[in-house]
Amino acid sequence: MNKVLFLALSAALVFAAGSATADECADTHVKITESVKKFSVLMSGATGMETRSFDDIGCAITNRNNECATRQMLFDGHAAVVDYASGEELPAEKAFFVLKTDVQTPRGFGIVAFKDKNQAEQFSAGHGKGKVVRWFELVDEKLK
Repeated sequence: MNKVLFLALSAALVFAAGSATADECADTHVKITESVKKFSVLMSGATGMETRSFDDIGCAITNRNNECATRQMLFDGHAAVVDYASGEELPAEKAFFVLKTDVQTPRGFGIVAFKDKNQAEQFSAGHGKGKVVRWFELVDEKLK
């Protein structure tokens, strides 16, 4: 009986920890300041979807993944990220993302974007246990 209670409480804690991230990312109209621009995602121009701004790439992914399949495709086609190295805006689908970095992003996801794969790989090698992925791989990641 104690094992069952322990497992139930453990599962509840894991679930609660996962939902806290969703709560922190609920605001889809965050003001993008110069200090967080390099971690941001901007989504505009999609018919039927409001303009959105996220100060952390992880929050954008969390919100995107909570949409229906049609709205996910719209999000994918209209999301723009900022190259960490140059500050240049580019379509999210063309960027290379470094996961699990030691970089402190606004919401703690530690994801940064690059337009150049070599720059992403070099950055990854020097900043934690990073992994370089494309947008379509990033949206399938279990983010923490």
